[in-house]
Amino acid sequence: MGTNSKSSHASYAIAPSDTAEAVEASGAGAPPDEQQLSDELVTAKTDLMVAMDNLDHIAAGGEEGNAGYPDLPEDPVERYEIFTEQIKAAKEAIETMKAEGASQEEIQAQLDALRAQSLEYLNSLSPEELQQIAAAKGFEHPALVGLSGTGQHPLVHWLDPYYDDPIPSKQKIQAAALQRYNQLLSGGTVGGMTLADLYQIEGTSLPSPGPAGTWTATPEQFEAAVTAWEAACQEVADAKGILDSEKLQNLLQAEKQVLTAQCPQMPDLEEIQAGYKVWTGDPLEIAKISTSTVLPLVQDAVAAGDMSLADAQHLKPREIVDLLRTGTAETEKEALKAKSQARQDQLAALDKALDVHSAAKPDLSSPLALPDLEGNPEAAAQVAEWATSTGELHTLQTDAQGWIHGVLQPASDISMGNPGLLTSHTVAPKALTNEFNAWAKEQKLGDLREVAEQMGMPDADKAARAHVTSFIASSFNPALDKEEINAKVAAAAAKKKTGPPAGVDNGLASDEAVKALQSKLITSGSSPSSAPASSTPSPSQAGGLTKEAKEAAALSMGASPEQAKKLAETPTPSPAAGSVPKAPVKPAPPGSFNAKVQALVANLQQVKATTQDVPARIDADVVGSWSFGPGKTANLGGTYAKSLHDAPDGSAWLFKADKDGGAIAHAESAASHALSLGGLPSVPVYVKNVEGKSGSVQPLLKDTHHFASEPQNWSQSEVDAIVRSHVGAWLVGDHDGHQANVLRTASGGLVRCDLGQAFKHYGQDQLALGYAPSGGGSYDPVHQKLYQAALSGGLGDGIKVNPAVAHPIIKNFEAIPDSQWRSMLHSTAHEGVKAGVHWVPTMRKAAAKKHGIPSAKVSSEQIAEAFLDHAVQRKQSLRESFTNFFVKELNMPTAASLKHGAK
Repeated sequence: MGTNSKSSHASYAIAPSDTAEAVEASGAGAPPDEQQLSDELVTAKTDLMVAMDNLDHIAAGGEEGNAGYPDLPEDPVERYEIFTEQIKAAKEAIETMKAEGASQEEIQAQLDALRAQSLEYLNSLSPEELQQIAAAKGFEHPALVGLSGTGQHPLVHWLDPYYDDPIPSKQKIQAAALQRYNQLLSGGTVGGMTLADLYQIEGTSLPSPGPAGTWTATPEQFEAAVTAWEAACQEVADAKGILDSEKLQNLLQAEKQVLTAQCPQMPDLEEIQAGYKVWTGDPLEIAKISTSTVLPLVQDAVAAGDMSLADAQHLKPREIVDLLRTGTAETEKEALKAKSQARQDQLAALDKALDVHSAAKPDLSSPLALPDLEGNPEAAAQVAEWATSTGELHTLQTDAQGWIHGVLQPASDISMGNPGLLTSHTVAPKALTNEFNAWAKEQKLGDLREVAEQMGMPDADKAARAHVTSFIASSFNPALDKEEINAKVAAAAAKKKTGPPAGVDNGLASDEAVKALQSKLITSGSSPSSAPASSTPSPSQAGGLTKEAKEAAALSMGASPEQAKKLAETPTPSPAAGSVPKAPVKPAPPGSFNAKVQALVANLQQVKATTQDVPARIDADVVGSWSFGPGKTANLGGTYAKSLHDAPDGSAWLFKADKDGGAIAHAESAASHALSLGGLPSVPVYVKNVEGKSGSVQPLLKDTHHFASEPQNWSQSEVDAIVRSHVGAWLVGDHDGHQANVLRTASGGLVRCDLGQAFKHYGQDQLALGYAPSGGGSYDPVHQKLYQAALSGGLGDGIKVNPAVAHPIIKNFEAIPDSQWRSMLHSTAHEGVKAGVHWVPTMRKAAAKKHGIPSAKVSSEQIAEAFLDHAVQRKQSLRESFTNFFVKELNMPTAASLKHGAK
């Protein structure tokens, strides 16, 4: 930020002198059997307590001086410096606690408290105090931010010492102030403020550029320079295809002539120059600039010492143009140089990680050669280092792919100079995990646990082999979640420790009844010609129903948690390929024990049939790093052009171009992600640029066909699946789920596809019978067809709508934190505003109402926030909305129990 404050404070102890003694005394009475803390941890906790106590004193305005604290200085800048010292001391103490083994929960709690304390103090300062402090810390023109007077003042974030200074969000605040300053210089106003008003606030006079790098011009000479600029600008604007380097050179030179001119006879010259600085960017924005365009300019700049060769090689053409322009602010130029250096550092780190990785995996085709752990005291550390470095290598390889193909230096040259980018050294997480698992099977569990413990696994000594192996592999395989693995280990350990309460029956039936149910479950789920089910799934059953999925299905059918666990232990046979899960030929009497068994079997089959045919969702960054093969046109109908491509593993994927520049792709990707979190089957969709076009990709499901049957032929399991799907459709505002967008998989399951209209009618849509904005007839969503058939007696005998099956899905969605939900939809909101999609006018009105301003003055940021607010409100009201729908629209008064979480 800078250090232009009035005074510097190397240290400023403001806590009462007896704090340390109090801390020591407090530890004297600790229970003798309590685990002894290290001296470093005790010291760190003491330092943290002192710092937090000092921060409380500062936030209170220093009014507790009579309680042993010295008085704080009156100057806001000096007081802020003391405040930042205490924040720094607290952060250092927390880092020491973390290094000394404090729990993650304690560390996070302390960080949250520190962040809250920092915000509390800064929010207590007046705008004038924030401006005074920011100016002292190097912020240029602080009076030009926070003009709206609503929400948190931007300088609160810029001054917040909890966050590092060079983060992008802080840089954007300074960039906004500089942009507004240029607007004032060009004769405009900002929030009613003129340039003269700003100088009065800042107490400065009109700045005049120094002589260095300038030239003295008469008004006529300046006018000639402007004429030359206009001609150069027009040449660039009229250019067809790739911009010629000579035309670019002429424009940059013309801009330099205009911006460096000194003309004493023109008192408003600086304001005029500010306008040309902005206008030069307009033709450059639309010009097609390639490496061939900038290469001659780079050669001249490097020869003249205006640019380093390293900077040029690691920047993209447009970034190079910004670095060469006279009109680019110095802060932006420094940021571009920092970006180039960061890319160079990334390559150096990549090579370092490759050295460790290749010691056990020389290249992609070589077998993995990790050392045996038994009897080798150094092997555990070697394996831990290899796994960690391999993960770093994979991350760096993925990140580098985002820029090496666009910078001045050819990607092939960068790869040859940095072997970690060569295809032969690419980390393939899935294949490498298979190799690692094969190696791990030959190692003793105790030795593997030692490796995992060295890598930070908290309960390695309690973890099973599968958990330990997955934890280690998660370092280089993004599809494996470390936190999820740790949670499973902790849950298993807790369950083993406590065991079931003696004499307590948590089920709704006796053990004998459960055994009978298990027997009937197997009998009802098998055909006379079926082979006996094996308790251990074969490799071909890898996509089958998991124990967790069985439990979820049982719970959705009304089983108690204890019964669901018992039932999940019983294997259920897979449906034959192409078969459709159906209700039993001879339904049992409604409400009978056999009827519940038959319904549970059908639901289990439906869930399994879907699960084994739909690929699980993987990390979007993994898909983002893939290069897809050349496409073939896919004539699948719909609004958007589609093509088929081969993924790196040879699987077929569908690419759907987005004519809205990516807004629809972001919406469809977010919708499919949301459905997966809710436990609903959905084809996973990812945002991706393919062959220079923005759009989305998704795996192609084999041997599927549209769900074309009529309601009278639907089974109870299919009806339940439609009800569950309706919950997710309403959450993401999708009303396009007609039968052509519901697929029956090869194993007979049902899965939604084509979520391109998700969120389209957000803020205008209705959870109501008959609501179908995409059209009627064959375009009615399947849930609308279901409810109409149910009310008119059009379902099969004994088939009915069961609101209870919506509960587990609603519960899953309710478990998503609001912050995570907003984060998931952030790109959907902002890209949608940028593209002006269907919901923008509705959210513009909502934002105008919220902020009490005319719709024309609503900003893009406010529209996006209104969208996110609506999304959160819809998630929070999901249970109440569906309760009202079932009770009022479908005339099902017993559904009122859904509002209270009834199962």
